[in-house]
Amino acid sequence: MVATSPISIGTRKSALALIQAEQVAHALGVPYQIVPIISSGDQIPGPLRDHGGKCLFTKEIDLALLSGEIDLAVHSMKDVETPLPDGLEIAAVPSREDPRDVLIYHCNLSFDAITKVGTSSLRRARQLTLHYPNMIILPCRGNIQTRLQKFTQGQYDGLVLAAAGLKRLGMLEDGSIKGIEAQVQLLDVDNFVPAPGQGALVVLKRKGDARFDAALEIINHEESFFAIKIERAVVDALNLTCHDPVGVYATVTGATFTLSLQLFSQGSELIQKSLKGNLENIDYLLKSFIDEVRLPELPKT
Repeated sequence: MVATSPISIGTRKSALALIQAEQVAHALGVPYQIVPIISSGDQIPGPLRDHGGKCLFTKEIDLALLSGEIDLAVHSMKDVETPLPDGLEIAAVPSREDPRDVLIYHCNLSFDAITKVGTSSLRRARQLTLHYPNMIILPCRGNIQTRLQKFTQGQYDGLVLAAAGLKRLGMLEDGSIKGIEAQVQLLDVDNFVPAPGQGALVVLKRKGDARFDAALEIINHEESFFAIKIERAVVDALNLTCHDPVGVYATVTGATFTLSLQLFSQGSELIQKSLKGNLENIDYLLKSFIDEVRLPELPKT
C-alpha cells in the first residue's frame, strides 16, 4: 500500500544529486518531497581516502533513513560501500545510464599533446597511466561544476568525468559539453573498466518497510539490478573498498551476463579478467572467477 502523505526522499545537496533524486521521485508517480542533506564528503577538501572514503557521501543520508527522518534514500551506486549499513537494503535500481568515463580536453590541443589531466580517482589515474604514459595525473576534487571551472581556468589540459553525471545534468550532447569549449573522448569499457556501480542509481529503504514496494517495483530495472548485484558480489568477495584502484563492470541481457575486472595491485601490476555465462550458473561461475584472481597486497594509499 502506497502512503497518501508525500514520500520523503533524502539525497546529497549537490546539483547532480538533486536532479537524480527528482528523476527517481518523479518516476515513482506518487507525492514526494526531496530532503537535501549535506554529506561530510562534500565538506572535506582533501582526499576522501584519508577520512573514510566515498561512504562519506552517503553516511549522513543513511543515518537519516535509519532514524526515520526520511523514507527513502537515493544515491549514486558507485558511492555506496559494500556491505550496506545494518538495517538498510536495496529497494530499486533504475535503468543504468552510460557507465563510461569521458576525457575532455582543450580545443587547441591534439590528443597526443594532453599532459596535465585532473582526476581524484585512483582507478582512473592507473588506467590513464597504463594507456597514456606521457600524461601527468593531478588531483581534482569537487562537484562537476567545480571541476569544470578549474578546467576552463586552465589548471588542467584534460579532465576525466563520468559520462552518466554529465548526461543527467544535460551537459553531454552530441559529443560536446554544453557551455564548455572542449573536445570529448568517451573511454571504452574494455580498456577503462568503470568503477563498480558507475552510471547506476540506487534507492535504499529500511529493512521490513514495505510501504512503497509497489511503486519501487515499477522503477526497478531488473537487468541493471542484477548487473549491480554481480559487481557488488565481486567487490565483497575480494574484500575491496573505494580506496582500491579497481574497475568492475557487469551487463545482463536476458538469461546471460558478462563481467569485466581490472585491478591494479602493488606496483600498479594489472590483473584483468573477463567472464561470460548464463545466470542459472552464476554462483558457480562467479566462485571460479574469484578463485582465479590472485590478489597480491594492494598498495597502501
